[in-house]
This record gives sequence, structure tokens and C-alpha cells, in this order.
Amino acid sequence: MSIRDAAKLFGPAWLALLADADSASIIGGLLTGEQYGYKLIWFVLLLALPLFVIQEASGLVGAVTGKGIGELIRVNYSKRVASLVILPIFFVDFFTYLAEYTGIFIGSVLLGVNPVASLLLFFMLHLTVVATREYELTERILLVTSFSLLGLSFISVLPRLPAINEMFYFSLSKSFLFYLVINVGAVVTPPSMIIYQSYATGVKYSKILLGREDKVRWVKLETMLGSLITELIIVFSEIIGTGLRDVNPLYPAEIRGSLNWIGYGPEIFGALLISAGFLALVVVSMSSSWGISEAVGISSPRNNFLIYSLESIPAVMLLIVMGSNYFGMFNFALDLLSISPLVISVPTMIIGKLISRRELMDQYAYSSRKLILYYFTIILIALTGGLNLIFNLF
Repeated sequence: MSIRDAAKLFGPAWLALLADADSASIIGGLLTGEQYGYKLIWFVLLLALPLFVIQEASGLVGAVTGKGIGELIRVNYSKRVASLVILPIFFVDFFTYLAEYTGIFIGSVLLGVNPVASLLLFFMLHLTVVATREYELTERILLVTSFSLLGLSFISVLPRLPAINEMFYFSLSKSFLFYLVINVGAVVTPPSMIIYQSYATGVKYSKILLGREDKVRWVKLETMLGSLITELIIVFSEIIGTGLRDVNPLYPAEIRGSLNWIGYGPEIFGALLISAGFLALVVVSMSSSWGISEAVGISSPRNNFLIYSLESIPAVMLLIVMGSNYFGMFNFALDLLSISPLVISVPTMIIGKLISRRELMDQYAYSSRKLILYYFTIILIALTGGLNLIFNLF
């Protein structure tokens, strides 16, 4: 495959995975770094493996069938099954919006911009991008945002790169295990990302005149690259968190003084949070509207936009009205998002059934060995969601 061909295919997996390095994950990384320094870097990098396993299956289904997960479940099972699988993601996404708008709020304060005005601005930008009917234009906007996120992360962390011997630590203490579980919940694939990758891959690849073998090979390569870069961004946030000392990352006034190891450190980190939040907002809203409209068989630009509005408008309005208590709302949203590994287990299990069907996937159907690895990964992730629920309750 030529570089030119790869450039044509590039986008769906990269964006789905980079959107996973959202503002909530970055703030969670700060908290982890503040508490444990560099000691969890090994674990975060290790999470690239389950992230790759789950997202590769989603992308492969889209590349081979040219269809999204919602439609495939509806056609191969029923509208009722598809609705029961996809609709819980709709409610998870509402709390994702709260977390991402909070990240934009904090980033705006660090930039010295009125946070309410900034929220309204990015809400309108979000609205404009989602309303765009040309996927290619939307993808270009998101790619620019994703590379901004990566660049700002690298600039922020450059002065604080750790030594290798500082990156490994393990403990059976409740506090340490709690932070392990938090990182799994924050980092490993929010439910909407599997929908985005399958649908966007199907839409984009169906318009590109390349052999199916090349498309399948590229899905694997891009998903692997995106998984590694996503975890690296979270690692960067944990490294940045080591510079915090007894401050709360949710309060810009407290962390501003801790981000001055480079010129314009607070401003650069503020722009980083905004980039991460905006990218996740658009990807989550598109995947949610695609998945639900396909699942119930009402897919159209108008219905997709309506679904997005039902999720996003209440979230941004709630944050504006209760802006003085955004700290409490963010923690509430994170508590609910921490069980997303449980929510994702149902659609990923069904994807496993779809991807093992030779009449659907042809020669690219998963073998028994690969299917066992896939299901084992899902079970492990679901268990962390259960542990997170236990930690929150007790």
C-alpha cells in the first residue's frame, strides 16, 4: 500500500481513539500523577492492548461490511435488540458532555477567557460541525483538532520527562487499586467510540477504490497507532500531574501556579483541555446520533441532528446555569462514567458474534482463538467497571 493510499484511508480509527484522550481522561491523569507520580505510566501504556483489541473489531466490521454497528445489529437481530443495546449509550453520552464542557470551562479560565462565553462559542462550533452533512469536511476539522491535541500535549510535558526507573510500581493497597480501576474506566473505550469507528470506516471506505485486503490491513495499523498515541497522551497528563502539589485540578486558580515550568504553561494546558473536550464532544455526538438512528431505522441528517440536540443542549445549559458548582457536576459525571466498562460490554459482545460470522465477514471472520482473546478482554474490562461501582458505593 502506498503512502497516498494510506492517506486516503486515514481518519476513522485515529479520531475514535484520540477522542478517548478527552478532557475527563486528562484531568484524571493529573490526579493520578499528583498522587502516584510516574508509577502508573507502565499500566496506562499497557491499556493500549485492550483498547486495540476492542476498537480493531469495530473498525474491521465497518471496513468489511460498509455498515455501522447499529444497522448491523438491527438487520441481523431485530430493532428491539438494537435499541436495547444502543440506547443506554445515549444516556452515558449525556454525562460525557458534562465532563467535556467542564474541561472546556477550566481551559477557558486558564486562557483568561470568559468561561460562559467560551462554552457558548464551542457549543455553536460543535453545533455547526455536527450539522455539516459532508463527512469529509467534518473529518478534516476533527483531524486538525486531534493534531492540536497531540502537539499541545507534547509541548506541555517536554520539560518533565521522567527516567525509566521511575515508571514502575505496584501495590495491593485499596488506594492504588482504586487508581488502576479509574484509569481503566477513563481510558478504555467509551461506548460511543466503537460506534464511531465502525460507522465512519464504513462511510469513508465505501467511497475509496482500493482492495478490501488493503482496507483491512490499514484498519489494523491505524487502530494500533491510535491506541498507542491515545495512551501516550494520558501518560503525558500524568507526568504533568507530578508537578501539582496538594491542589485540585478542577480549580484553575489552584493549578495555574503549578503549570509554570514552561512559558505560557497555564495557557498551553488550557488550550490542551479545550482541544480534548471539543474533539470528544463532536465524536461522541456523531456516534450517538448515528448509532441510535441506525438502531431504530430512522437514519437521516435531520434525525441525527435532533438526537444530538436532545443530548447536548441540556448538558451545556446545566453547566452554564450551575457553573459555580461545576466541580460537583464533574465528579458526579465521572462517577457515572466510571461504569461505562459495564455499558460497553453488551455491544462489544454482540460485535464479537457479528465478527465471527463467516457469511458476514467472509475470510476476515475471527477464528476461535482470536474470539477467545476478544471476549476475555471484554470480561476483564467489565470487571473493572464492577469494581469501580463497588468503590463508589463503599
